Amino acid sequence: MDTTKLPAVLVIDDEVNVVNALKRSLRSENFDVYVSTNPVEAIEIAKRIRPAAVVCDMRMPGMDGSQVFAALQLQNPDCSKILLTGYADINSTIAAINEGHIDRYLTKPWNDDELREVLRQQLAFVQLRVERDELANSLKLKVGELEELNKELDQRVASRTQEIYQTNLFLEQAYKELHTQFINAVKVFSNLIEMSSPLMAGHGKRVAELARSLALEMDLPEAEVQDIYVAGLLHDIGKMHLPEKILTTPYIDLDPNNRQAIVKHCHKGQLALMALPELHNVAQYVAHHHERVDGRGYPGGLNATEIPRGARVLAVAEDWDELQMGLLTGKKMNTDQALDFIRQGSQKRYDDSVVRVLPSALIRMRTLPGTHELMVDSHTLSPGQKLSRDLYNPDGMLLMAKGGCVTDKLVQYLSAIYLKEKVTFKVYCDANLKAQNNSILGSPV
Repeated sequence: MDTTKLPAVLVIDDEVNVVNALKRSLRSENFDVYVSTNPVEAIEIAKRIRPAAVVCDMRMPGMDGSQVFAALQLQNPDCSKILLTGYADINSTIAAINEGHIDRYLTKPWNDDELREVLRQQLAFVQLRVERDELANSLKLKVGELEELNKELDQRVASRTQEIYQTNLFLEQAYKELHTQFINAVKVFSNLIEMSSPLMAGHGKRVAELARSLALEMDLPEAEVQDIYVAGLLHDIGKMHLPEKILTTPYIDLDPNNRQAIVKHCHKGQLALMALPELHNVAQYVAHHHERVDGRGYPGGLNATEIPRGARVLAVAEDWDELQMGLLTGKKMNTDQALDFIRQGSQKRYDDSVVRVLPSALIRMRTLPGTHELMVDSHTLSPGQKLSRDLYNPDGMLLMAKGGCVTDKLVQYLSAIYLKEKVTFKVYCDANLKAQNNSILGSPV
């Protein structure tokens, strides 16, 4: 309904005096009144003026009120329909209700006040229906716009999600490559530490591998396991300035001055690593891996849980290797003797939670890997193969880190060792990458 003009009311009755009386009765109201004594003509008028309300007599020649209302319902269903009848004809009234969808009916003679009040109410209802429909249409449009926006947003989210996924893949690959380079650099540096003494060759690698195996058996978090492994490789970094004689002399045989030099290597190692934030935990493990749970260790005399957990793991791993090298007690021990020594030191020298998993950690280290690896002799290695484990020479020096591809120069170097010294050792390669040389002899492990 156009609210800028007065609502229209159409009055239909075949009697002129009734129409005039109704018009006079409604003259004072705030709406325009149109009248007609011809039902057919009235329907045409309704098409033109779109009345908000229609007052129609029931009994008229040609068309009765129910038929008029039925026609108006088709062309203007929102208008209010008021039936005016002077007959107590229930059947006609029911027909008007069912066919014409009337809203109210009044009897002749009518009461002017009641008629005006009924029209006011019905016009208010019509206005509410119009506003409701306009609001519904506006809401429908907004819903449609919102659906389009949601579709566009879904497309943008899907596109952005794919971009983020691709970016994450690139970042993950870059992180893996950076992490591999970092570990390789640590391994190389570990070799440099051990170059000062041939006897110490491979010591850092063995300690790191056992420390990692212990940490895995203890179900430690992945990041902590990694830090413990790196600490194992670098635990002797503070000894780089020491002469070989001190490094290869059992601790119990050292004089007080040299013992003090050994004690200082923990703090020096910590200082060397603290400059790198990524190695902060590693530095703590290196600083305290010679502490004892009974508080009689060095350099800080810490006890029990005051000692970082990674340092407690590292202590068992290092002493296990040094017991078998004869660097701890002055006598080389076999595995049973070394295991007995460490068990006797539980709750005194070592953390019992670490000692308990040592046997299973040793088994884990000896367990052969799955079918993803191919084991070949060093003198039958071919270029292009990808290493599944670190490759060391017979002296324990790192030749190529895990994940590296075998080069012609590496093959030539290994062949020269074999031809000169008849020394061979096992090389583990990725079995998923086909060897480029069909002459390779080997089988999945």
